[in-house]
Amino acid sequence: MWRIFPLVWLGYLFFPIRAYLSAPHSPWLTALALAALLAFTGVWINIYTRRIWKQHQALIVSGFAACLLMYTLGLLVVGYDSATFLVYAGALIGYQASLRVGVWGMAIIVAALLTPGWVGFLRPGLGHLGLVDLVQILVLTLVALWGNHAAYRQTISSIRLARVQAEKEKLAADAERERIARDLHDLLGHTLSVIVLKSELARKLAERDPARAIAEIADVERISREALGEVRSAVRGYRGSGLSAELARSKVALDAAGVRLELDAPELHSGGLNLPAAVEYAMEMVVREAVTNIVRHAHARHATVRVLRDGQAFVLEVRDDGTSRSDGPHVEGTGLTSMRERVRATGGDVQVSRRNGTCLRASFPLEAQASAQTGLRRAGA
Repeated sequence: MWRIFPLVWLGYLFFPIRAYLSAPHSPWLTALALAALLAFTGVWINIYTRRIWKQHQALIVSGFAACLLMYTLGLLVVGYDSATFLVYAGALIGYQASLRVGVWGMAIIVAALLTPGWVGFLRPGLGHLGLVDLVQILVLTLVALWGNHAAYRQTISSIRLARVQAEKEKLAADAERERIARDLHDLLGHTLSVIVLKSELARKLAERDPARAIAEIADVERISREALGEVRSAVRGYRGSGLSAELARSKVALDAAGVRLELDAPELHSGGLNLPAAVEYAMEMVVREAVTNIVRHAHARHATVRVLRDGQAFVLEVRDDGTSRSDGPHVEGTGLTSMRERVRATGGDVQVSRRNGTCLRASFPLEAQASAQTGLRRAGA
């Protein structure tokens, strides 16, 4: 919206157009004035709606010169009502990187306004611009120049920040891939080499010493099981980096979508919640799916995430003020179905309400978590 906001200032063309229409003119002059006006409007729109590129400053200087020409020709036809184009000239010459160029542009504008011979040569008898009008035009031009220069610098800073952020994300992704590759090499490189050697030894001993060959095969089985457990532990580490980290990523995603996130999880940050690993991982997946739905479908402005212990259950609640989906609460997509299955696997339940937005509530009973931990201890025993 802010990129096209400068188009609003085209409304000031009302003043020279009104002055032109207040007196009769020949058809060819009207056609020429209309063509010049359309050309100026096209240049203005092109400058403020296109992406900034290397030749931007040359385009700005060209637009500035075109505004001065429109002012000069306008003096011949509508008089000082064409001074509107000087304000446009100030706005354009400010919308570039060099403040020095802007200052020179402002000096040219002041000279065009304050040189009496300039106006008398073009249109004798036009007179002088009143002091109040003169000050008003100069102030508007200066404000437009400085404001657009600040806006341009802000735009450039935003572009550079986005590039730096993208580069950081790329470097982080590369580093993460390298870490995973290094971890997998450390985990499996030595283990697979041992498995290969023991398998070759078992094959050679199969005829000469079957008992020893069987022992080697048993070692291969044991080493393989240990490697499988290490891989599973590593995968769990890659999948879940903690609920706090997932909430931080969710805030970034929602901020980018223009949704304000309010987090209500004091016990989580203080470390007093003590979530079981399975529950925390399930909550991570629920938050990720819920935030994805908010960004893609909800058209929300505000979202709230609550994590708390409610009686005999851990509770995660994600609420937004967006529009409910038209397919109703009984038709669920793959994401929500997968979410329910994941939560039920930990003994919990998911409830979805679509009144005044969407509220997703996942509860994980403490009793179910205790039973799961007991089962794991018995299995280990």
